[in-house]
This record gives sequence, C-alpha cells and structure tokens, in this order.
Amino acid sequence: MAEDRQAHWLNPQTALNYARAAVQVGLWASEKILINQTFPDRTAKILELGCGGGRVGLGLAKDGYTNLTITDFSPVMVDITQGVFAEAGVAQSATIEVANACRLAYPDKSWDGVVFAFNGLMCLRCHADRLEALAEIYRILKPGGKFLFTANDREKGEHVDLWKNVSALPGCQKGDRWHETDSTPVFMHSSTESETRQELLNAGFKIIQSPLRSEVALENSNVKNFAGETRFYIAERP
Repeated sequence: MAEDRQAHWLNPQTALNYARAAVQVGLWASEKILINQTFPDRTAKILELGCGGGRVGLGLAKDGYTNLTITDFSPVMVDITQGVFAEAGVAQSATIEVANACRLAYPDKSWDGVVFAFNGLMCLRCHADRLEALAEIYRILKPGGKFLFTANDREKGEHVDLWKNVSALPGCQKGDRWHETDSTPVFMHSSTESETRQELLNAGFKIIQSPLRSEVALENSNVKNFAGETRFYIAERP
C-alpha cells in the first residue's frame, strides 16, 4: 500500500493522545499482574520498545523497577515520554531514548527482559519487519530472558465477525488493516494465536503462555475504552 505506515507515530497529536493515556489510563491490571510474574526482580535490566507516551514505562517506574530503558523509533514519542516522566517527578528513574526495534544498537545477550506493549509489534510496517524485530529481540536477550508483548487476535478480539468476511488487502497478508483513530489512521496486523506462536518458535523462543487479557484480569472502564480485547504472549530465550 502507498500509505506511510509509520506516519501515525510521528504525528504530534498521536503523541499527545498517548501522553494522556500514560496519566489517565496507566498500567492495565492484567499488564501489572503479568509483568510482576514475568519480572519479579525489580532490578532486572528491562527494555521497553514502542513506548508511545510512556504509559507502561511510567507504570513500571512507579512500581519500583529501577533498571529501565524506555524507547520508541519516533523522536516525537520519545520527547513526549520524557515530558511525562518529568511531570510525574520520575525523570531520573529510566533511560529514555530513540531505538528501532528492527535494528537495535544493543549488544548480544545484554537484557533480562523486553516489553513491547499494546500491540506495538503488530504495528510495524510489514510481516518482514515483525520477523526482523523478533530476531533482534531474541539476539539481545540473555539466555533465560523473557519477552512480553500483546497482539490483537482476529479470532478472539472484538472484530471477529469483521475478519470472517474480510479478504486480504492488495499486497498485504490476512489480518493487515488500517484503523481510524482520533489523530490519523494507524496500520495494525491482527494475528491468530497459532500464527504468532509459530513466529515465536521460528525465531527460537520458548513460549511460556499466551492468555487473552480478559483471562488475566477484569479491567476498569478507562482501560476498556482505551483498548479492546488483546492477547498477551510471554516467551523466553532458552
């Protein structure tokens, strides 16, 4: 497709929307439960990819995690996240910097954990980018390091009926779709559990669990309005 699949994340209005979410929505109950289970050591070296406006990173900082690096490929998102952390009085609690998930400038086997929240992996430009990101995440994780992320599920999410009747867009794979937002349209891939589990296995990961958000916790109305049903994946580099 001719549309720029990265433009949404470079838009200042998008960044402001995500900054509001950092303050008004915060960590989902399900995110907090699974992050605490996956990374019980608050000193673990954790990298967040696709931070948006800093919602998850801010929640982790407030929850006592002390070795955080918060990143996004978009300088606009990084700037807004730095502002969010400063406003919250935790500016010194994390490194906040630009990083491209497909080409990470970090050494091999250097991280205890990686988080890619709110379907961020599925917002990369194409299937090839997603596979590159999985390879990079695997590369930088230490053996035993964990990778936690979410992906919209086209068999279990709120758009199940839509996906039953939608053909693949020209030049795209099944599940690729443009979604309307308050700022600009955003590209997202909606996968099936079997598809994403296979991509993880192909990248070398061991899969620990993949529950739907609703199977983990009952979320409040702010979270439900911010994000529909999604599926968590927790994987490990053996």
